[in-house]
Amino acid sequence: MLRARLATAAVAIPALLAIILYPSRWPLAVLVVAVAIVGIGEYALMAFRGRLGERVVTVSLGSALVLGSAASAIGQDPRFLGAALVLTVAVGLAWVLFARPDFEQGLSDLGVLLVGIFYVGLLLPHFIWLHGAGPVGPRWVIFVLVIAMAGDSGGYFVGHAIGRHKLIPRVSPGKTIEGSLGIVAASWLGAAASKLIYLHEVSWNEAFVLATIMAILGQIGDLSESIMKRTFAVKESGWLFPGHGGVLDRIDSLLFPVAFLYYHVVLFR
Repeated sequence: MLRARLATAAVAIPALLAIILYPSRWPLAVLVVAVAIVGIGEYALMAFRGRLGERVVTVSLGSALVLGSAASAIGQDPRFLGAALVLTVAVGLAWVLFARPDFEQGLSDLGVLLVGIFYVGLLLPHFIWLHGAGPVGPRWVIFVLVIAMAGDSGGYFVGHAIGRHKLIPRVSPGKTIEGSLGIVAASWLGAAASKLIYLHEVSWNEAFVLATIMAILGQIGDLSESIMKRTFAVKESGWLFPGHGGVLDRIDSLLFPVAFLYYHVVLFR
């Protein structure tokens, strides 16, 4: 498992850095849109097993939301995102009203559908927004990834080495309090390295506070996906990344931190 993780990371990280540091936002936008649509597809497969119609509606509405959010990010114009949100809710309710004879179950399915497409389609495009948040934007994107990767590694090794006390066993039996603290500690190391190497304009206090909040939010995102997998009775969201599972398994700890960091940057810097 560890060897597969390292092999996947060795291929993905250099390619990802090249995309992030490219002067235009278009390569990152294309990547984010593609990853988000695949992630929404994985969610649809988990949530609606054997139900093609519900899967098609989920992916269709999710794709519209992702494209609207990406267009807003590239053009720095929130109207595209607003239109996509209105379309998503309106079409979803119309689907329950006209295409579902059992509207009670249809409304319940719509709720499940919206959770998935908002979780992925609304949050992941914040990478594009963050990338365009001034000249430091690309470095902030790298900061999100560094904190997530450092935390993931710290939680993995600390949890396996000394993890004894379960964090929330009903949601994720393998996660421990020790591993959770390891995530926070490793995130501090990632923040220190980022401050020293490429985020010189950020104070030490800000770097460590951001890393702490992002480490906690990342774990909430991870546990949120665990709730989904437990509810839908699946072990992994997919198989796309050897040793890492599916797209959702890889981005769950990024979604809340990148949205948080974007609003921190645009509101307080």
